[in-house]
Amino acid sequence: MNNNLVATSSKRSYAAVIGAAVTGSLLSFTSHAELRPELAPGGNFALENWSLTLPVDEEGGNQGRAQTLYPDRLNGAQGYTSPYFRTDTDGAMTFWAPANGALSARADYARAELRQMIDPSSNAVNWSNQGRAHLDARLRVLQVPVGNGLVAVGQIHAYEAMPLVTLYYQYDLDAQTGRLFARVKQSPEGNEEAKRYNLVEGVKLGQAFVYRLGMARNRDGVAEVAVTINGSPVLQVPLDPAWDSRTFYFKAGALLNSRSDNSEDGARVKFYRLATSHPAARLHITQLSALPQARVGTPYSVQLESRGGVGGTTWRLVSGFPPAGLTLSSDGVLSGEPQNATSIPDDFTAQVRDSNGNTVSKKFSIVINP
Repeated sequence: MNNNLVATSSKRSYAAVIGAAVTGSLLSFTSHAELRPELAPGGNFALENWSLTLPVDEEGGNQGRAQTLYPDRLNGAQGYTSPYFRTDTDGAMTFWAPANGALSARADYARAELRQMIDPSSNAVNWSNQGRAHLDARLRVLQVPVGNGLVAVGQIHAYEAMPLVTLYYQYDLDAQTGRLFARVKQSPEGNEEAKRYNLVEGVKLGQAFVYRLGMARNRDGVAEVAVTINGSPVLQVPLDPAWDSRTFYFKAGALLNSRSDNSEDGARVKFYRLATSHPAARLHITQLSALPQARVGTPYSVQLESRGGVGGTTWRLVSGFPPAGLTLSSDGVLSGEPQNATSIPDDFTAQVRDSNGNTVSKKFSIVINP
């Protein structure tokens, strides 16, 4: 970012605003995500079931169609990295979408955005609203476009249709604060504009927040979408039954809603946690989020517990790592000898999967004492 991004009313640069916001927002972290800056995003986050749309074409320019990379290019510690999708110095998975970036088919604005792929080999395999699904993320928006200050950071998208739910962050440079709002498409048919729902005010640029986008059936059997911000439910909307014939997938990253010729204008978003869950057959994690405390150099072993599901279960990490010296086995045992004391809890996100492919993810935190 540079000091040329100046609002005409206040003459204060976005770079200055961002610096102040980031400094003031660090206290909003109650735990520390154990992410490794030396790894590509695919080393810190499980990207086996995500594709990535970039704001550049296959030649690295912005005149052709936006390039899409599939899971085999993203996954792993040596996976894809570039100025548009990289690991920052704090380990965050960082998306940069310039306002003059290349466009996807039928798109008006650039993006650096992940798209969920249930089957890594096919976009056509998605999930239905007959069951439950949710996407959890912790993130910070560090830069927004000068024109409207708007970036979409999460979606529930319908296959071969419009987005069902889009979560936006919008920054007001005059007020020097931002807000979160959602747009929900009322029906998959027709061209009516998605309905806007204002969710949370006073979210500063650079301030960390947590969201959950979810879909489930209510007691009456009607599909509903829900949004939770920082653990508090802020939106619950029943769906038109016309959506029942559709299938869906999640998206996360930085999707713009404006365009300019300035290559330094755009949105920068950093993710510290990203995890999906598709629970069924009563699969759930019973282990408390706060794990028993550990001590440096002392052997430690905890069995993560789950119930329900079909057949056996396996565990894996989906965001971050346990503290140095501890590892998580596929049967859910967290064990080892911690190497370093922590002043605040370290956290990581693990996922349990049953034999039918049902999944549940949960964040765990642990304190390492000297």
